Amino acid sequence: MRSAAINCQKARVRLSLARERGRVRVHSKARLNVLPRTLVLSPSWKGKAKQGASNAARTSSVTTVHGDQFRSACSRLLLAALLPALAGCGSAADRILEETFEQIYTIESVANVTVINGDGAVFVYGSNTNEMRVQAIKRAYTRERLKEIAVDVSVQPGSVSINTKFPPKPKWTLFDRSGTVDYTIVVPATVNLARVELGAGEVFVDGMRSQRMHARLGSGRMFAHNCVGNIALTLDRGTLTLAYDWLEPAKLSIQAKIAHGNAWAFFPTDIVCHLVAETEHGKIGNDFEEPAQRGTKEITKADMLIQGGGDAAVTMHAKEGDIKIVKASP
Repeated sequence: MRSAAINCQKARVRLSLARERGRVRVHSKARLNVLPRTLVLSPSWKGKAKQGASNAARTSSVTTVHGDQFRSACSRLLLAALLPALAGCGSAADRILEETFEQIYTIESVANVTVINGDGAVFVYGSNTNEMRVQAIKRAYTRERLKEIAVDVSVQPGSVSINTKFPPKPKWTLFDRSGTVDYTIVVPATVNLARVELGAGEVFVDGMRSQRMHARLGSGRMFAHNCVGNIALTLDRGTLTLAYDWLEPAKLSIQAKIAHGNAWAFFPTDIVCHLVAETEHGKIGNDFEEPAQRGTKEITKADMLIQGGGDAAVTMHAKEGDIKIVKASP
């Protein structure tokens, strides 16, 4: 990055020197707002001089341009002078560096698992296994930043903690380049996801059969697929999606809350549950409503027993956004 900045500075110095030497000279009348203005071209643009003219004549050859033509010509000259230097200004800074962490741990099938990440992604997959596989891909723009990102895994009897430590964010910058970490975690399907927390990015949880599952996302996309148990999902801003290809007879409790954004739920046609969906500022579309009632008026709350209700309960609440309940064919 330092060499790129030096190249940019040199380009500006060369352009300044060129102006001093008179390679581009702008003449105008005493009043700056009076046209015409004249643009004097140096001998390097020989095509503009008369054929057979001497070097002195070519040097003094004047091309008169007016208004927008004058400004356009100046822009082209400035761009031509800066492009060679700007071509390399930031190419090194924009190169993303990666480092991969992979490890396998033996854990209990009912352990409490906590995953905390600041920026990136958290993908959790439930599996018929007695071990936990963790892959973490760290990304940053500099080697120093990459080394400062730490993945801390702690395995204790009955509990597992995966924590991510990022370097302090730069104060004087237009973009946050502290780095990201993408987690792919495979765990026994029956472990409790006591806390899955991500500041910004994507959360995806698939195939969990745990007694408790709590996930929170600051901004981005949250997706829960074929998960049962006591589920609490919270999203501050983005898109939240629940999807079930099938739903086995089991106790299911889902509390999904989204502050700003839209929520989707894809349920099989034979689902049995008590469905409550409500939005404060938005509308609700519900495929499980009777066809005659759909589209007759804008709905902001739905409270219904699907197939009699049973032991399953699904509650979805949006503060500002729409909710769509989709009847998905198997």
